[in-house]
Amino acid sequence: MERLYGEVPFHRRHDLEVLAVTPERASVKLAFDPGLVGNPELGAVHGGVVSALVDLAGAAVFVGGREAFTPTIDLRVNYLEAAGREPLYATATVDRRGADIGVASVEVESGGAVCATGTGVYKLTDD
Repeated sequence: MERLYGEVPFHRRHDLEVLAVTPERASVKLAFDPGLVGNPELGAVHGGVVSALVDLAGAAVFVGGREAFTPTIDLRVNYLEAAGREPLYATATVDRRGADIGVASVEVESGGAVCATGTGVYKLTDD
């Protein structure tokens, strides 16, 4: 898991840290960087960054078991409040793991508060 994620330039550039991966759960951390701010008046992290973190955490729970990337089929993100100047922590939990498709629910926290939730659907086969 760490080897695969470490090869991705986006992950390296933004110091994405995989905290834990089990067959049912994955946690990742994204440190705050002023270059990620999308609303300078609030100092809030850009929603696209939050969305990317939902996707990365959701995929991580399946990548760990496959030792291969899992293409995203669908991604839904609910923005609950602004993600501030704190590290972002995303935790993904498997909702369904079929032969071809996996579904994960994700919560993103900023400063101890849930700032976003989401659902990712991932392809688990190479065909």
